[in-house]
Amino acid sequence: MSTDIERLLAAAADDTDQPLTTDVDDLLVRARRSVRKTRIATVSTAVLTTGVIIAGVATWSANRNESTGPADGPRLTMDPSTGRIIKDETGKAVQTPPPVSQLSDANLRNQCKQADKEYVDFLRERGANSFDKRQPLGANWKVVVKTGTGNRVQAMFLSPDQSVVSTCTLMSVGQAQSYGRSSTKPEATSGKTPSGTVANRVPDGVREVLVDLDDETEPRQALLGENGFYSLGFDASTSGQVRQVRGYDAQGHKVFEYVRPPLPTPQRPSVPDNVTVKTAEPITPNVVLTKDPLTGKALAPPPPVSPLTDEQITTRCRGVDDIYFSGGSKTQEPRDKAAGSVTKDWQVALKTGTGNKLTAVLISPDKKVYAWCHMLAPTAKGAYDYGRSAVQANGKFAEDFSFGMVPDGVAQLVVDLPKQGPTRALISNGYYIWGLTGGNSDIKKVRVRGYDADGKQVYTATKDVDADFD
Repeated sequence: MSTDIERLLAAAADDTDQPLTTDVDDLLVRARRSVRKTRIATVSTAVLTTGVIIAGVATWSANRNESTGPADGPRLTMDPSTGRIIKDETGKAVQTPPPVSQLSDANLRNQCKQADKEYVDFLRERGANSFDKRQPLGANWKVVVKTGTGNRVQAMFLSPDQSVVSTCTLMSVGQAQSYGRSSTKPEATSGKTPSGTVANRVPDGVREVLVDLDDETEPRQALLGENGFYSLGFDASTSGQVRQVRGYDAQGHKVFEYVRPPLPTPQRPSVPDNVTVKTAEPITPNVVLTKDPLTGKALAPPPPVSPLTDEQITTRCRGVDDIYFSGGSKTQEPRDKAAGSVTKDWQVALKTGTGNKLTAVLISPDKKVYAWCHMLAPTAKGAYDYGRSAVQANGKFAEDFSFGMVPDGVAQLVVDLPKQGPTRALISNGYYIWGLTGGNSDIKKVRVRGYDADGKQVYTATKDVDADFD
């Protein structure tokens, strides 16, 4: 679970109906959970290479409070035969730490290189994280902690100058579920919490780390690596759930403590409960554009309609939807939660792809939430990218890198893509798409042109789009 500003922060944060009033921590909470084959997918997440998920954990080091307990204070209870913590100083039982990964440091660096490259490329495109010198992950980066079994591993790498730590979570060989970089220096941004404040680190002198998560009665013992970095392991879902972190010295006395401060109440526009999505009335073209009205050159054809049935699509997308909810249901917008999981009753408003490759827009039965589903394999075990968002007060969904809503009065749309040139968009049920979008690794600002039934231009706008297709 990455602790830095994520690869798809901008894509993951659906900000038209909830303007940003906080810093990166708020973005991370709203990051899209995503997994991609070939390139990173957000903040968002995510997060998110043969698969990158975009999600974040609580960034706490900028606010952490260090304290030293009295020498004669309560201690941890240890198992004399194994040295493992059995109970904390309050007497609560402690969950066992995750295992040390048996994969070599070189193996882990090699598997995470592609995710690192794509993450760094995104930072460069967006001019984000000025603290990061964007040194590529290589043999001179130190593995400070690695945990997992088999090929499901979470590893943290420290840059040669010790200014940046990166977190890479691998779900299988070469397939990164999440990736992120963060600064090891809280002062990296003057007067403000840095966008990459380091987390999962305790001060010198700490020999054992316990982490309390929301909705868990027993603390978890973390695996403590080098330079104070620790991990709860691959399977720990900690996004937004870290409540307390405690560090203990060699004698079992508490010498460090962090308690999560109360989160500010989000400032979001009120959306009446009766507001549902409003799409443009469909218009059948009298003249189908095959040439660009501006240049006379042939238009690239629209992406194909997926051959999968609607029920096949909702069944497949339910798999990644379940992962989305399990990864961050406590931080989701109320309307998003109220819509519930994807079922066969959700409308498949838009679908494109060939074979197993799929990009679809699904609309909830109450017409208040959309789910955007991109899959390159029949199940969630393969690469995917996924996001959900709720309707705005004006009855629209916020702009997205991966699809759009057809403007009123428009029968046909042309998207001026940088590589394949002007392209006819696929239009379905008031939504449009220009290709098999997923991952948002190549965000470009392009011109979108709309034409009426007779081929007259009635709309033009610039839009950020994912211009690199699977």
